[in-house]
Amino acid sequence: MAHRSLTLLCLGTLAFAAPLSAQAPGPPAASAPPVVPVPAAAVPLGPLSGADKVGPVLLRDETLPQVLELLQRWTGKTVLRPQALPAATYNLTLPEGATRDEALQAIETILSLNGVAVIPQGERFLKVVPNTVARAEAPQLIEGPVAALPPSGRVVAKLFHLQSTSADDAAKLIAPMLNGTLASPPVVFARTNTLLVTDSVANLRRIEAILLDLDQPKLGVAAKTYELQHASATSLEALLRKLFAGPLLGRLSTGTSISIDERTNRLIVVGEPRQHAMFDQLVAQLDVKSNPTTRTEVLPLRHANAPDVATLLAQLITGQNSAATRAAGSRNGGAARPAAPAAAPAAAAAPAGGQPAAAAAAQAGAEEFSQGVTVVADTRSNSLVVSGTGDDLRLLKALVGQIDVVLAQVRIEVVIAEVTLSDSASTGIDQLGLTVTGSKLTGFSAGGPSFTVTNGAVLSGGSTDLSAAIGLTATPRKGDTNILSNPSITTTHNKEATIFVGESRPVVTGTTTTPTGGNLSTSSSVSQRDIGIELKVLPLIGQDGAVQLQVSQKVEDILGVVQLDGNEQPRIGRRETQSFVSARSGEIIVLGGLQRSQQTETTSRLGGIPLIGDLLGGSRTEDTKTELLIFLRPYVLAGTPADNADALRRLDDSVQREPARAILDRRPGEAAPAAGPEAK
Repeated sequence: MAHRSLTLLCLGTLAFAAPLSAQAPGPPAASAPPVVPVPAAAVPLGPLSGADKVGPVLLRDETLPQVLELLQRWTGKTVLRPQALPAATYNLTLPEGATRDEALQAIETILSLNGVAVIPQGERFLKVVPNTVARAEAPQLIEGPVAALPPSGRVVAKLFHLQSTSADDAAKLIAPMLNGTLASPPVVFARTNTLLVTDSVANLRRIEAILLDLDQPKLGVAAKTYELQHASATSLEALLRKLFAGPLLGRLSTGTSISIDERTNRLIVVGEPRQHAMFDQLVAQLDVKSNPTTRTEVLPLRHANAPDVATLLAQLITGQNSAATRAAGSRNGGAARPAAPAAAPAAAAAPAGGQPAAAAAAQAGAEEFSQGVTVVADTRSNSLVVSGTGDDLRLLKALVGQIDVVLAQVRIEVVIAEVTLSDSASTGIDQLGLTVTGSKLTGFSAGGPSFTVTNGAVLSGGSTDLSAAIGLTATPRKGDTNILSNPSITTTHNKEATIFVGESRPVVTGTTTTPTGGNLSTSSSVSQRDIGIELKVLPLIGQDGAVQLQVSQKVEDILGVVQLDGNEQPRIGRRETQSFVSARSGEIIVLGGLQRSQQTETTSRLGGIPLIGDLLGGSRTEDTKTELLIFLRPYVLAGTPADNADALRRLDDSVQREPARAILDRRPGEAAPAAGPEAK
């Protein structure tokens, strides 16, 4: 093939020599004519092959338009360019034997070094753009190996289809190697595991070589399956991951994976076979049968209320763990302990001479709850559902056994009496001649026409009925004493009991007026109001039989009526006291001070004729003062048949003695007695 040679000397102007093969013979070189400058509007040289020689080439401080015109001549294509391109001057020296392909490779490279990318646009055009936008200008996509192209600065794109290496991992690996001026990070297509890279041909050749070397199947990788007998695959996987993320991190080869099959409870390890021995040992040591660290039990309660006991235990556990955490933090320089230690077993008996330090520490730990203990109340069965370690359950059972006990009970006999005070008596106690010391009835100094006191019962604290012991016998209209109520209540320690003696009256709470057919219709809202004597007693029972009573007394009575919005409303008087007294079982407590004054009008009648006697007789108004006295006698129940002696004595004095005794004396399983004449 014929070779055409071009000689280019650029010293401020662009010049081309005629082809050497077309030059006519002439005088010696010394007398050769000077090189003729070529016009600025360069015309492509005809079709040149890649092997045609174009050297020598000498560029000195040439501008970008001059270099682009040279590129047009050598490629035979028209160069398309934007208005703004990076400004620079270009220098290049090529020897006489340089071919066209070598010259184009050099030109594309120095353009890329100065921030200009050359992008082919079909068969007739070349596009030159700044490197920073080359990626967006759809550079040529290379389908074959980049290694087949000569290394140059021409910007092209290449799709790398990876077989064994993750495209994400490969993108992270080659990102630092890319030309930073192109601003084109790799594009990852995860679904097809493909990587799109845009860069110069020279750089893509290097990246292609690296990816070909990395994208190889891993050799020596094998999978092993462990069928677990006792351990949970999920728990074992989490434990192994935790181990290999810590001290054993360096023992695993790259690409080792641990997974599970929950359906068959199997552990699957994929990695180098040399690691299998280590996994065999770990799985054999961990897949063993073991007792659970926690257990769950149900503790039925016989006397206490399950929600109350659960709340109490939860407060105790929370407070104890918080205190232990603070104590551990102070010992560790302010760092709280990660978790409370499980309760230790009870220490063995210490030998004579004292308990060893280790045994004392174990005993102290045995009294602590673990962090995982839970207590839940089951209201339906009145039981506690508890969960925790063995020592947690032991402590909970001991506590529940001490809490779930029968609380002490007390029967409180009450006599509520209204005493009319004479002019010489300032209190009801004085009126009745009672001797009261510290709110306790200790004797009497006199007696009234309707009042007597059994001194022996008062002083000895006997079990005689309270109303019989103080001998209050009066009628509502005669005498100076009126017994309003004589109840008896039974309650337990710290449980309030209530007595109410009175009536419920309707009280208007609101009135509504509605127009109806030209008239006004009035309707009232009515509620029931309890009016009478209310007594609340809260006992606290001591171990020695002493009883402390918190007594609340409230007395409401009708003083008269008033008219409100056309409704007659009662005027309610109210008297209220609060007392706190102490007594022993069987002692009588006297509470007074609830006095009331009222005016009554009396008429003296003359003769036996009612109307004439009332007309001719005189009338007078009297001031009457009354006081409410409350007698209390607490009697602590011992849980023996003697506790029922007073109730049975009252029953024997009633008219229902025979039928009631027949029922009470019947043993379980016996047939009911035949109905007598009294029951018919």
